[in-house]
Amino acid sequence: MAVRAYEFDVQDATVRVMNFRNLRKIDWLLPLLVLLLAGIGWALIYSATRSTDHSRFSKQIVFFFMGLAVAMTIICIDYRFLVAMAPLAYVVSILLLVGIFFFAETTKGSERWYNFGPIKFQPSETAKLVMVYTLTWYLTTIGDRVKKLPWFLITFVITGIPMALILKQPNLGTAATLGPLTLAMLFVSGCRIRHLAVICLGGLSLIPLLWWQIHDFDPNETPKTEAYYEMHPEEKPAPRPFYELRHHQKKRIYTFLHPETDLQNSGWQTYQSKITVGSGGMFGKGYLQGTQTRLNYLPEHDTDFIYSLLAEEHGFVGAVVVIALFAVFLLRALSYARDCPELMGALLASGIVTVLAFHIFVNIAITIGLLPVTGIPLPFLSYGGSFYLTTMACVGVLLNVPMRRRVYVK
Repeated sequence: MAVRAYEFDVQDATVRVMNFRNLRKIDWLLPLLVLLLAGIGWALIYSATRSTDHSRFSKQIVFFFMGLAVAMTIICIDYRFLVAMAPLAYVVSILLLVGIFFFAETTKGSERWYNFGPIKFQPSETAKLVMVYTLTWYLTTIGDRVKKLPWFLITFVITGIPMALILKQPNLGTAATLGPLTLAMLFVSGCRIRHLAVICLGGLSLIPLLWWQIHDFDPNETPKTEAYYEMHPEEKPAPRPFYELRHHQKKRIYTFLHPETDLQNSGWQTYQSKITVGSGGMFGKGYLQGTQTRLNYLPEHDTDFIYSLLAEEHGFVGAVVVIALFAVFLLRALSYARDCPELMGALLASGIVTVLAFHIFVNIAITIGLLPVTGIPLPFLSYGGSFYLTTMACVGVLLNVPMRRRVYVK
């Protein structure tokens, strides 16, 4: 009778799904940076909402401690177990994204939220974290086969399904996060650079398609509803063969390219944000002394435009200090990916860094007018429950990666 042989490595001797002792071995620099950024966020939320909705300040603190509990739980769980569960999480995430079109609450013209009484849940936020785990599972499963074109392209199919569902909501900002995430994780996995270069060039080729959608766009035209087209079917335009941007998305892009055309409407946020940032000068007007935000000239100054409030009250110096804190945070997190002895941990760390870096860069770029306005909050600073919990979960994933390093130490 033949005896089947198995190969074991050092990891097999240390499989323990839940290990609370991990909490004693975390790298304390990253939690310290998180606490500093969270504290800055609390101060800014208090300043932004003290005369309107003061409850947001206390809610933001609650979101932090809820997220802290999530992060601590993730730290204690062996990330290989979570990666193994990624296919199931991916299916659940897709079902939640599909269900949002039937059971979601409509907010600002977009269907993005499940409403469970006082609790609101945004599945597109958790989808980003699920995609990090799913891509890690797939890329570690196929290994060197990622160098072959069919396996390489399957990665974009995996990403494309949730991206299409998120675009359909529509939530362009969150969907855009999945693009650089996929490219970064493919690069770390060791794919062929020429394959990535072709994909990037293909992405740049979409710019003419974007121009095609907005070249005849009239920002002053009132968008027609489906009910109107039912009454006047002869006026309904022929469907485009590609993804059609919504009217408000076209207006944001058009206004970004031609800011002088609609300063009182769609261009108002960008225009006021630049004024708010510039009015802070070198050292700012002082804490609680912001006028642009206090007088509500700048909408959403506690969420997507909270960096404008920071620049107004604390000036160029305060704004640069926060960027420096973000830079140290991201560099420290990247060191986890660099020093991780196995591909799985490196993929997790690099994927999380890409998601957070995308949010930081795009939010600040929107604030100072370098990119068109879209719904991209700033980690640790912007108000929001689902996003805050996802961000803290990302911190837990990052702190979990170095825990495996000791397994390989002889």
